[in-house]
Amino acid sequence: MKTDFIHAISQWWSAYSKRPFARLVRLFTARIFQGGGDNDAAGIDLSMGLILTLLALPGGFVSVILFPKYGTLLQWMRGVVNADAIATAMPDEYFFIALSMAVTAAVAVWRWDSIFPDRRDYLNLVPLPISSRTILLANFVAIAFFAGLIAFVVNAASCILFSLAVGSTQTTFIFFARFAAVHALCVILASVFAFAGVFSVLGLFMAILPQPVFARVSPYLRALIVIASVTLLSTSFAVPTMLNRLSESPHSELQYLPPVWFLGLGMSLLNEASPGLATVGKIASPALASAAVIAICTYAIGYRKHFVRIPELSDSFAAGELRPAQWLRRLNRFAMRSSPQQGCSLFVWKTLLRSEPHRLLLAGFGGLGLVLASQALLASFVGSPSHGGFLSEDILSVPLILVFFIVAGLRLAFEIPVDLRANWIFRLLLDSEKHDCLAMARKLILISLLPGILLIVLPLYCWLGGWIAGILHTVVVGLWSILLTDAALVRFRKMPFTCSLPLFQQHSFVTLIACALGLFLFAVVTPEFESWALPQPVRMIGLIPVAAIAWYIPHRLRQSALAVERELMFEDLPNREFELLRIAE
Repeated sequence: MKTDFIHAISQWWSAYSKRPFARLVRLFTARIFQGGGDNDAAGIDLSMGLILTLLALPGGFVSVILFPKYGTLLQWMRGVVNADAIATAMPDEYFFIALSMAVTAAVAVWRWDSIFPDRRDYLNLVPLPISSRTILLANFVAIAFFAGLIAFVVNAASCILFSLAVGSTQTTFIFFARFAAVHALCVILASVFAFAGVFSVLGLFMAILPQPVFARVSPYLRALIVIASVTLLSTSFAVPTMLNRLSESPHSELQYLPPVWFLGLGMSLLNEASPGLATVGKIASPALASAAVIAICTYAIGYRKHFVRIPELSDSFAAGELRPAQWLRRLNRFAMRSSPQQGCSLFVWKTLLRSEPHRLLLAGFGGLGLVLASQALLASFVGSPSHGGFLSEDILSVPLILVFFIVAGLRLAFEIPVDLRANWIFRLLLDSEKHDCLAMARKLILISLLPGILLIVLPLYCWLGGWIAGILHTVVVGLWSILLTDAALVRFRKMPFTCSLPLFQQHSFVTLIACALGLFLFAVVTPEFESWALPQPVRMIGLIPVAAIAWYIPHRLRQSALAVERELMFEDLPNREFELLRIAE
């Protein structure tokens, strides 16, 4: 009986999946994940598995880092006995809620151009005997599925690993199951709220503004949403310590922060919320319902307006291409001395700004860096921000963490081709033996780092720790950025985005281990040494031999490379185990 029922369900689904509505849902879902457009450029699409893995990385990575915090042995060594696990986990719970909202909002912003049909979809679907209402409903189902999948994937790792970390201090499975269920409910509802909120804001502007105006305003509006999401994530290091004031001041500004709503909901379900936090937690459900209703209404209005105007859209509005800012062009012209370097570097900047896979990859690495940097800030504020009036290692590690992930993201992005069919222009113009690809790649990475180090790190750390500490830390961050860039580009001999994808090799695992070790030395050991050395600045001389060794190793590897290993390459071919001499030919 059970087998017959499963067989009947399978037959029904097989027949239903071939109907127009199901096919449309699959079409729009694939379009949201893989992107779309009216251009015929054959770029490379990141697989769905890789996209979902990148989205799940931040939550899982932070959860693993938090395991020592909740370990009973370490708590006993700190003198903490019978600690309240839920009270201890409340700051981290707020962080995971803010993280889920920030990542989901960033994904919704990034995939906004792929949510609505384009002119190609219009030309293919309108002539078919399918009503516009069916197309509207299929696109809505695809968006709902996408929102649910993103909410699940972003929080799946933390729902298991973070709950295991918190539950490790308890002896009953009921505590783990209850905490995991409440945590999953809060972070998933927060993700859905963030997705609906982004959709409501962009959909509202799309409904009220003319299409040409919205096409020009949309990139800036989405940039503001991303900045707001990062700002919301950055509140993780300050807001948890201020939540006790909610009971004393019911009209506190904290009640306007959405992560506080869902944190209050979760703490209320766990019976651990203070009166003020429980009151704020009651806002979560109506806020989520309101955001969903507004998103549905704006979607219906904006979709109809957009679908009717698709044939009238010009190429300029449909493309939505972003171009390098004028100041970036001038900086690029100043840094790149030769004409080939200037032309090739502008190609790299334009690719990074308009290529969806590359932007998504950089967003993933940047998001992971922001997560770890925010965690370091949270640790510095929960603990002591300074030692004897000097900066702590947690605060000192923030720019180093961001630098490491920016360099790693750019280095990996250089390996992803845009359109291999179009690399003939570089094959024709660039000299395979006398090329400046290594120098150009180094300058591109440093252009991405050094202005921020000078304009942000220097004044900020001078304000936090004084002129001497700020200048010394800025010098360390700048010097370490240069050394890390040189190490990442050892034997680099490619024009970015023009070579085939590198194949998996036996030493790939060694490379991953080396990256993990490099992150530890770069963003953990260095800040600890700085925190110890800054009270007596003369101790900073100890970094000079380390910097000399870090410079000498990549320099020696480049000098020892054979001539054939320095030639420009456009195909990453596997190494052959043996070569045939072909003497008889």
